[in-house]
Amino acid sequence: MRSEERLLAHGGIHALDGAKPCRLSTMEPKSALEDLAWKNALVVRAREEGTAELMCGNAKIRLVIVKAARLDLVLVEDGVRVGQRFTVRAVPHDRDGRALEVGKWTELNWHSDGAVALDSDRSAGEFGICDTCFGVHSFRASAAGQATISADFSGATGSLRVTVQP
Repeated sequence: MRSEERLLAHGGIHALDGAKPCRLSTMEPKSALEDLAWKNALVVRAREEGTAELMCGNAKIRLVIVKAARLDLVLVEDGVRVGQRFTVRAVPHDRDGRALEVGKWTELNWHSDGAVALDSDRSAGEFGICDTCFGVHSFRASAAGQATISADFSGATGSLRVTVQP
């Protein structure tokens, strides 16, 4: 039997899937994960810090639900240019510095100042993609200069200063 560990961010909405159908076998405390009762997938909201065991066929996965102590924002592209769409990824970390899974359908609160604004792609929903899937969001700059992008998630905040090129 194969065993592994996943660190899930408290407050996240996580898809618990594997090569074979998955089920939760144990959880401590019992309210740590809320099953959102999706029809074709095991999707849960991480409600409290704790642990759980996920069984996917013969694979046993230990889930550790941890509150984020820090939120890093990372620019995905090489640079930011006026008029071009760019992407920022949020990476939550626990108090020991370990990266946590933000969750596929987790909503973060994003903010920006200066000439940078959120750039949502509502047509992506038609293809099952969301604006903030996996802690990622798109932005667009309208003028050159400095701007700050920030996000908060489950009590952790992060910011990123970007320089917009003409």
